[in-house]
Amino acid sequence: MTQTPKAPLLAGVSLLAVAATGAFAQEQTDPRQTFVGAVVLDTITVEGTQNPTAPLTGTVAHSSATTKTSRPILETQSSVSVIPRAQMDEQGATNLSEALGYTAGIITENYGADPRFDSLFLRGFNLENDKFLDGLRLMRSTEFPTSAPAFELYGLERVEVLRGPASVLYGAGTPAGLVNMVQKRAQADRDFSELGFSLDNKGSASVYGDANRVVDDRFAYRITAKGGNTKTDVEEIDNKRGYLGLSASYALSELTELEFMASYHDDAPISPTGVPSDLVGKVNARDLREFYFGDRSINDSDRRMATLSFGLTHDFGNGWRLNNTLRYTDFDWDYDGVYLGAATGMSVGRGVIVQRENFRAIATDLRLAGSVTSGAMTHDLTFGLDAQKLRERAHTGFSTITPIDYTAPRRGGLTIPAPGYTANKSVDASQVGLYALDEIAWGNWRATAGLRYEWTHQTGQKATNFGNSSFDRDDQQLTGHLGLGYLWDNGVSTYASYSTSYLPQPGFDIDGHALKPTHGKQWEIGAKYEPTAFNGLFTAALYDLRETDRNTNVTKVMNGEPIQGVRQIGKAQIRGLELEGVAEVAPGWSVKGAYTYSWTKLSGNNDGNELANTPRNAASLWLSHELQNGLTLGGGVRYIGSRWSSDANTQKLEAVTLLDLGASYAWENGLLGRITVNNLTDETYISAVGLNSAYYGDGRTVQASLTYKW
Repeated sequence: MTQTPKAPLLAGVSLLAVAATGAFAQEQTDPRQTFVGAVVLDTITVEGTQNPTAPLTGTVAHSSATTKTSRPILETQSSVSVIPRAQMDEQGATNLSEALGYTAGIITENYGADPRFDSLFLRGFNLENDKFLDGLRLMRSTEFPTSAPAFELYGLERVEVLRGPASVLYGAGTPAGLVNMVQKRAQADRDFSELGFSLDNKGSASVYGDANRVVDDRFAYRITAKGGNTKTDVEEIDNKRGYLGLSASYALSELTELEFMASYHDDAPISPTGVPSDLVGKVNARDLREFYFGDRSINDSDRRMATLSFGLTHDFGNGWRLNNTLRYTDFDWDYDGVYLGAATGMSVGRGVIVQRENFRAIATDLRLAGSVTSGAMTHDLTFGLDAQKLRERAHTGFSTITPIDYTAPRRGGLTIPAPGYTANKSVDASQVGLYALDEIAWGNWRATAGLRYEWTHQTGQKATNFGNSSFDRDDQQLTGHLGLGYLWDNGVSTYASYSTSYLPQPGFDIDGHALKPTHGKQWEIGAKYEPTAFNGLFTAALYDLRETDRNTNVTKVMNGEPIQGVRQIGKAQIRGLELEGVAEVAPGWSVKGAYTYSWTKLSGNNDGNELANTPRNAASLWLSHELQNGLTLGGGVRYIGSRWSSDANTQKLEAVTLLDLGASYAWENGLLGRITVNNLTDETYISAVGLNSAYYGDGRTVQASLTYKW
């Protein structure tokens, strides 16, 4: 497979440079400051509330686009975290996993340094297919769990985490919650630009730029671009990527606004092989972490993803607003990757996966929101309809190739033999959901009641050389959310909530009946605090989360012969405590801390065991201080407790403590230099274990960047 040139992305970077330099000498005016209806896509902006998609000057956010309403986080009866751009930059985050490393409830790097995906676990569940971009699901397959492709972090304004069952707003999904990414948008208040470059000790290098222009009191646009190569501890495992993001907003009138957004990724992520589990502990850990078990004559990748979005916001002028978002996604990925088999001594078995993927999706979310007063009660009502239509085509082949000797590796000249297993998947699916939300305010009391009814329809099959399996199914499901809270006069809010979710699954049980969806339910109580003496938000959540109707392997006798299959009698239970705080405690001082406690139990398969990748204890703390002379110093610590590598509970991953540092210096002429160090002490630790492979977490990464802002 021949690598395609990145000419379109290079052209995008050039376009950005022209746009930025052409406007360099323009006067910095603010022509749209009085315009009613700020530039937002898929959000509702109400006077007196923080715009949940706009840039933040600091690290504390008080609103979230993920809730789909204008209610502040303090008054929301859900657990929500927001990671703004300032925090990502300060900590040197280059991907979604790094951005969420200091967030309560999230466990990252579940396949080590993987340039293909961002593998995340939240409240005991895999979030591979529960990632959203501007409120609409970002995915590459209809099967759960299948990792969504990584979105360029530089193209995002903020990242949000909504914990707990969220089907009432977002439809089918895991009961743990979701991650929502907010793309950078055109801003109406001012012009701004930046150009820069970065590099690190592993050989990564990139150039990037971002330019926002206000043309007049009706039109603004923004161009964001980045190009480079991201390398890992294994030199040959990298990702050459080009990214281009576009956004434009046009005010059709004082009450109606149209917004356009687009993104384009052209990259080539190489699949990591991990290391043989049998060699862990037998050879030098750092040497093993950096060893390449693949082969450049086989490893190849060519991936493209394009998104095109349109948003319309109309204020009827009587307290009611209409908001609609429509997005088309086009995803193609061809890759050949080496995976590891069993090891015999120092000889490691290997195989090859050949994958060809094609995915198309169109999705929309239409919302009508407004307020109604009934006596002393105010009802903020939201009525919504969202729908998506998906088309997936994929070919997979597995072959066996020559083993590699760890002590005397020979590479090159390999060919891929005829596959021993092939699969061709063809799936068409659609989903339609109707939902209603009532947010009630009565004095200091706050309450939320939400219901959703959803229809899903899917047809297709997977045809293999061993037989076919059908993906045909139809599901209908009612889900909901109830919450009650009280807002105290001292800035404290307390709440209790109950939420439900569901997730369809293909296949049949042992009796030949189509499998039902799994179902999630959660009780949560919590408290939040917004101090008046400084800018901050502190949250605490105590929850009991359960998923039922999980598949359990069973055996029954038919015609005198035992047969094996599944029945939906399994259950997972997770109880936990999450504490999180982010604050600008004094001039120049900011802090973010998190602590997570989790207790899990399985019934059915692996009866009595704990869920994988869910440590009993995890904690993090980041402290930053901006000095008067333009110098900012920061540092943090992350602790991930011991946890089981799989639900079978046969191997435990050791606890690890990681140290991070950051420093930046801002010159008066607009230059900003930054250096960050992640995993300062270069800890070697296993972050995940697969069938035959183990995956190391990221080693020490020293990153430096120089940015010019004006």
